[in-house]
Amino acid sequence: MRTKIVALQSKQPFTVAPAVAFPSGEFDVVVLTDGPADAVLREDVTGPAPEITVLDRGKWLEHLLGFEGPVEVVTNDEYCLAECARLRAELGLAARHPEQPAAYRDKVLMKRLLAAGGVRVPRFHAFEPVVTTQAAEVLVEEIGLPAVAKPRQEANSRGITILRTPQDVHDWLAAHDGETGWQADEFVDGTLHHVNAVVRDGEITPVLVGRYLGPLLGLDAGRILGGVTEQESPFTAAAHELNERVVRALGSRGSFVVHTEFAVNPDGELVVLEVAGRAPGALVPELARLHAGVNLEVVSLRMQAGSPVPEPVQQDLQAAWLWPPVMPGKRFHEPGPDLSGLTSEHEVHVRKAGREGNQGESGVIGASVLLWHRDPAQLAEDVARACELTWFAQDGARSPLNGLLRSPVRGSAAR
Repeated sequence: MRTKIVALQSKQPFTVAPAVAFPSGEFDVVVLTDGPADAVLREDVTGPAPEITVLDRGKWLEHLLGFEGPVEVVTNDEYCLAECARLRAELGLAARHPEQPAAYRDKVLMKRLLAAGGVRVPRFHAFEPVVTTQAAEVLVEEIGLPAVAKPRQEANSRGITILRTPQDVHDWLAAHDGETGWQADEFVDGTLHHVNAVVRDGEITPVLVGRYLGPLLGLDAGRILGGVTEQESPFTAAAHELNERVVRALGSRGSFVVHTEFAVNPDGELVVLEVAGRAPGALVPELARLHAGVNLEVVSLRMQAGSPVPEPVQQDLQAAWLWPPVMPGKRFHEPGPDLSGLTSEHEVHVRKAGREGNQGESGVIGASVLLWHRDPAQLAEDVARACELTWFAQDGARSPLNGLLRSPVRGSAAR
């Protein structure tokens, strides 16, 4: 009897079709979600559509107990990690998430453990037990301005506010007075990076170091988000060593992917900003596949199910991703011959908001762009060119690719 894979989802969509991780010849896959069915997969995901069951979270265990035969419960959704671990325990399945899940989810506990382990973290203030308007002076004295207010347990930059002035601090405290679950960090100036590894019961296997092209905020105001892989160098060695210290401080028991985001400040210090005990989002899992031969989300899901995963092997490829935003009143506009003229191999998926036009009040993701090349200099040139293209124009402009927009636009040598 084939194993039933139950993949949990709530807010974070899968970045790869679950059937890619669990081929149909070996497994039966179903997605269990308490969110909308049409948000289970990210828009640019290709592959077989999974069977989806929409059900209130309080009924998930009862639903799982109704299956016959072997069952494995997996997730890559930050908002399902704790529930996944609980359900696995209820079903008598092996614990395969971080042994100390709160250390990878609660940003205050995370920074306290990291600091105790000798890892540089931002100065921070925990609003305990609740936010109070009287905290303004303490907050400014402890961490200074600008400061970054954020929830203790969230993901995907949800709820983040940059407080630049004393008035910003006053207004934010007044708006959240009496609320629980908040903290504030110092604003760390510098270049932003991430480092990823596979953790298996104390063994840490490096996979990928990347650099973000800019802050991870600002899509709503028209900023292109993106990132690029880093070549092996003393810097990447230092990043992997940092990630190992992070995992040792937060807990290395379990089978999981660790994704650590850090900044290099003007003094050259590597300052850890966030850590996740799961595969990263955006197109980083695809960068890992191109650069190191393993898709990090596939690895994460398969490890939870106790299935074997390949070892990362450098592929002599550098890769990059871009999310060009579509602003209100605009829609996709064919960037012209410059797109087909990119030297790097590339895939472009124009999202629904880009195809149909953004009718909202702020920028949203309009397209997903993946590029790769063996020459990092050429890749960097193509990334810069892609960032300068006119992806979206005033609503009503007709695109010569109008009939092709529901399929990815690929470079001539794309996979």
